[in-house]
Parts: sequence; C-alpha cells; structure tokens
Amino acid sequence: MTPAGRAGRLMEPLRAGIAVVLVATAVGLVGCTPGPAPKPTPTPLFTSEAEAFKAAEQVYRDYNEASNERREGKEDVDPQSFLSGQALDDDINAQRMFKEKHLKIVGPNRVSSFDPIDYDQARGQISANLCVDVTQSRVVDDSGADVTPSTRAGLVALHVTMTERRDHLEITSAVAGEHSCRP
Repeated sequence: MTPAGRAGRLMEPLRAGIAVVLVATAVGLVGCTPGPAPKPTPTPLFTSEAEAFKAAEQVYRDYNEASNERREGKEDVDPQSFLSGQALDDDINAQRMFKEKHLKIVGPNRVSSFDPIDYDQARGQISANLCVDVTQSRVVDDSGADVTPSTRAGLVALHVTMTERRDHLEITSAVAGEHSCRP
C-alpha cells in the first residue's frame, strides 16, 4: 500500500468521527433551540369568594355613585365605564328613552343592601341580589314637574351579574330581582 493509500485509510475513521461530532452537535443545537413561549396560565382575579364578593359590592356602589353624579350634571364621570354587555345596552337605551321623552331623574339613589349569591371562578362571574333605595330620586319632565309613577316602590330589587375583565369587574347584567327588599 502506498503512503497516500495508508493516509487515506487513516483519514476515513477521522472523517467518520468528525461527521458523528457534527451530527451530534447539530442534533444538540436543535434540542437547545427555544420552543414556542409557554402561554401564561390566567391568574384568577380573586383568591377567595369573600374577596370577590367584597370587590363586586364596591364596584356596584361606585357605579351607583357615578350614576348619581351623572344625574347631578357632572361631566367628568361616566357610569357606563362600569358596564358592558346587556347592562351597557340597557343603560344606553334608557338614556335615549329619557331624552326622547324629555324626562330626567333627579336626586340620588342609594344601595341599601348587597347580598352575594354566587362566584363562578372558572367563568369569572359574580352574581348578587341588591336593593336600591330610590326614595330620594324623582322622574321630572322638562318643566320640572314630578312625573314619578305613584306605584313606584321605595326599594327596587335587582339581580346583578358581574364579569371579570383582565384586572377589574364589569357589570354585565342588572335585571329586576325576584327577592323582596325590606326597609
């Protein structure tokens, strides 16, 4: 065998070894490349049912206060910012109807009770029954005449649903409640 032939035979294992190292390195690099970023697990907004109910009550009280301030003519408040879904649609329709009929509500309403019903953490929903004291508010026409229905109760029963949105709660439904309100 010639020296060149011997050198070629000696180089074959070396080439094979280099090929194995290159393949292993390539496989190793592929294994080290980052995969898709893991999707963050949504963190519940509340750590307990009690915390959820306390927050829901505060949201409704803040909404009620903003509504009172809107009736007083304050322009820097927006009670609709507390609403979404059906509750927002209902408020928009009520505001439109009052404007078309040249009516407005004057005087404050007050939340007299807030009774939590359910906290569905998986769906991010809270429901509660409330009673709103409307004895200090009146419906008036353009002339300022009181046109409040004589049959209106002093306490209004509502069933409210709130839904978690990222870092806050929104009132998504507020309908007449079937529970009784006592003074």
